Amino acid sequence: MNTGLYDRIVFEYLDKTENLLLVASEDPVFIKILRAAINKTVGVKRDSLYIVPDLPAVSKAIRDYTERKISTILLLERMLRGRPTTEFIANVKNLFPDQKIIVLVSETRKENIAYFYELGVNNVIAKPASTNNVIEKLAFTIKPQGKLSELMDMGKAFLAKRDYKQVLKVAEKILSLKPGSPAGLMLKGDTYLEMGRREEAVEAYLEAHESSGLYLEPLKRLANVFKDHDQERYLEYLKKLDKLSPLHTERKCEIGKVHVSKGEIAVAEKYFDQAIVAATQEAMNVIGVIAENIADAVGDNSPSLAEKYLIKMLDSKGDRLTREDLVHFNRLGIALRRQGKWQEAITNYEKALSVAPDDEGLYYNIALAHNDGGKKREALRALHKALEINPRFYQSSANVAFMVGSIFSDNGNSKDAAVYLEAAVQLDPGHAEAQALLERCRKRMK
Repeated sequence: MNTGLYDRIVFEYLDKTENLLLVASEDPVFIKILRAAINKTVGVKRDSLYIVPDLPAVSKAIRDYTERKISTILLLERMLRGRPTTEFIANVKNLFPDQKIIVLVSETRKENIAYFYELGVNNVIAKPASTNNVIEKLAFTIKPQGKLSELMDMGKAFLAKRDYKQVLKVAEKILSLKPGSPAGLMLKGDTYLEMGRREEAVEAYLEAHESSGLYLEPLKRLANVFKDHDQERYLEYLKKLDKLSPLHTERKCEIGKVHVSKGEIAVAEKYFDQAIVAATQEAMNVIGVIAENIADAVGDNSPSLAEKYLIKMLDSKGDRLTREDLVHFNRLGIALRRQGKWQEAITNYEKALSVAPDDEGLYYNIALAHNDGGKKREALRALHKALEINPRFYQSSANVAFMVGSIFSDNGNSKDAAVYLEAAVQLDPGHAEAQALLERCRKRMK
């Protein structure tokens, strides 16, 4: 597909129909990008977004629109109101198998993506997302594979009617259009299994798995085929699934149970422990979101409480900190500096450098914290480091340019200070402090 085709698919789905996008998100930036993508880029004239505040409202909307025969695509945050939505997704897919779901995530590790697809989601959007990326994901959700998708729907319909001869004809048609198609091979496998031709089903599933190593459905079918017949092969496919999608706690427990039944207690314990770790990480994600929400609520009024909950939020990440967490480190630094804890603020910023060693903003904040503590030379050293990384970072803000100028001035360097103070005044002619300090620096330079 190309960009123009993506736009047309989304336009045809939304503009001339009653179809809707259900959006369960508390992220105003993403909602703004989505609205711009639909109304400005694609050109949909009607309001086709329905913002849903919580999971009960999502359930009601899906039920209502399904009864009214209105097609919807659900765009759902991985975490909503401090809670993971994975169990909700599984329930929706169980009750409404045809409901299309796109999950919104802030991290894109392969095991996370695999787990979401295993739950039955149609697509995943990693935030921050561009307008084009949003449109592309919507287009592929609306029309996954064009002609192949139509044939798959036809094959499933024949399979539901137990018209096995027609299903196999459709499967062969799919495989002629796309040799090695995992979907076509899966359709053959499902048909053979229904017909009691177990060995041929296994062969088709194996071929589907070999065609697409990250496609989990063939492995799940293979595991189920062997579950009551061949414990070793059942275990083999469970472990392959676990390797591709290691966040599935129930499967880890199942692997452990099989090992227990074989008397292999030590191996079972390893998988049970992994299940606890995975469940704990999910719980810590919940704690992190709750702590962040509390910090947001108290930040302006109580820096000490903001400090407490921002620390809890960052601690909940464990060793999974990324550059996306810089905003939280910076907020914690501000909360600490507001309380006069400049040394603790420096320690916090130095920890942040472990995930973003080339971030000029961190070195600038370290300079400010040293400045708070009266450590003028240390402040200047940190500032030089920030300017080495990005010599123009001060140009975005009059206050930043003023603080850079102030630190140079405090260290007796009026000439360099004047450069930054002039930038501050140019950015904000009404900046009285910058203007006054600039005049003092000019007098010292005469």
